[in-house]
Amino acid sequence: MLIENNSNLIRGVFATTLASGASVDVAELVNDRFLAVASESLSLFSTRKAVSDPLGNGLLQRVGIPESDWLLAEDGDFILEHRAGYVGLCSGKVLLIGLNDARLFSGPADALRNRNEIVRIPLA
Repeated sequence: MLIENNSNLIRGVFATTLASGASVDVAELVNDRFLAVASESLSLFSTRKAVSDPLGNGLLQRVGIPESDWLLAEDGDFILEHRAGYVGLCSGKVLLIGLNDARLFSGPADALRNRNEIVRIPLA
């Protein structure tokens, strides 16, 4: 018997617009939550529909990214690649997604060494 072992924490990624008009890339996580990556923030939503809810129903967490570290979309995309819990973002930044939180770093070297964390958003 063959057993497929998959460590991906992201089911898929889609682009959308928040009720505020901000463009975001949204990662659908394996825990059925939705992590929205915008230029100035990371937000966690309970459902796909909640991502565009004008009243903010379903918004579970939001953390702002310091202005000096804002993300600049490349061809309209914030998320460029993802494998397991690693998410390569525009501007060379990296998001590491674990079971309990997601952490933003300025690049792969900082993420690998777990240093110079920019922001952290709880996923639970």
